[in-house]
Amino acid sequence: MEYKKIELKPCPFCGGKADFKTKSNLSSHSEVGFDFTIKCSECDIEIPRTYRVTLTIGMSGRINAIIDERQKAMDDWNRRADDGLSRSG
Repeated sequence: MEYKKIELKPCPFCGGKADFKTKSNLSSHSEVGFDFTIKCSECDIEIPRTYRVTLTIGMSGRINAIIDERQKAMDDWNRRADDGLSRSG
């Protein structure tokens, strides 16, 4: 599986650097993962949603993503009110 590069835009409020922040770790007999959010390192604003990544190891030793919401989190953080649309008038 090929992943798109994760590029977070600066904070829409203060322009600070955004980072993925782990909220909790998950572990079971066959799966591991974590819940996370995206948060500004300057003003501490964060997305009001928690996202998840859950991984398992296959019989061949390959790591498989069962749930991977990193792209959704990035898309949500990077969305802006105008989304690049110009206003007429």
